[in-house]
Amino acid sequence: MKKIQNNLRYFALSRNNQEKILDDFYVFDEKHPQLQKYIANTKEIKNILITIRTLQKKKENKKVIAKYFLELSKIMGKFSNCSEFGCFINACDSFLDFAKKDIVLLEKIAERYFDKRILNEAVPEEWVQAIIDSNSARKKGEGGENKLLNILEKYGFQEVKTWEAFFNKQKCAAKFSKIFSVTNVRKNLNIELATKKQNKKLDLIIKCGKNVFLCEAKHLNTSGGAQNSQISELIEIIGLKEKNKNISYIAFLDGSYSNILLGDAIGGDKLMTQKKEIGECLTRNPSSFWVNTTGFKSLISDLNQI
Repeated sequence: MKKIQNNLRYFALSRNNQEKILDDFYVFDEKHPQLQKYIANTKEIKNILITIRTLQKKKENKKVIAKYFLELSKIMGKFSNCSEFGCFINACDSFLDFAKKDIVLLEKIAERYFDKRILNEAVPEEWVQAIIDSNSARKKGEGGENKLLNILEKYGFQEVKTWEAFFNKQKCAAKFSKIFSVTNVRKNLNIELATKKQNKKLDLIIKCGKNVFLCEAKHLNTSGGAQNSQISELIEIIGLKEKNKNISYIAFLDGSYSNILLGDAIGGDKLMTQKKEIGECLTRNPSSFWVNTTGFKSLISDLNQI
């Protein structure tokens, strides 16, 4: 019967097997399936704005113009955030939903739009898709979870949605959620999960027999302040200890920054401090793991054979 190996072995495997440049779990290169609805709504918004501007120039009755602002408010919704006007609302330190409900604010923003931007009827498909593409980073949040669940499924770890299924199965995985909340995880697994941010939820719970792994997954392609904060969160995770020896923590990091962090190159003070802290935590806590894709696959493969 195979056993889980030393955490430094999985760390070494991760160091020796870098992440690939393009990972399909984080690439969203297909056209949005509802692109035509975004285009149609953008056209509606433009037509109403052009009508309002035309009526204003003709000094039409304000009550008539007010009806068109009301109509503008009605058509603005989930397909409006890729229109030029929807983006302009953000540039005016406001939000689409907020401006939609406040006609006075909507009128003031429209006046600024007429003054500061070019208003025309053109709605090129590639422009709308480009705005959708620029927001694709938001989709990457679940990319890591889905990637790990995909790997787990290949080794027979099915995703479960209830605590009953979690306890009844020999091996399974679950996403942190309302059911698998931090409070419920602490209670049902009898653990502390003592992060500095008291109710910080992680990403996955992986079970194999009596062994339970709590996993935090991150995908980073650049360094910087926000990224350093996320690395600090991962380091905190592998620094956690539980009285229950069957509980382990996994810090999963992929993306190009993982290659930098796990590489041999010497960098700035922050990078070198991060490298040092990771090594110290892994040495101090044998039940904690820091892995990339290769390291995680190896760990789950070994876990699958217990």
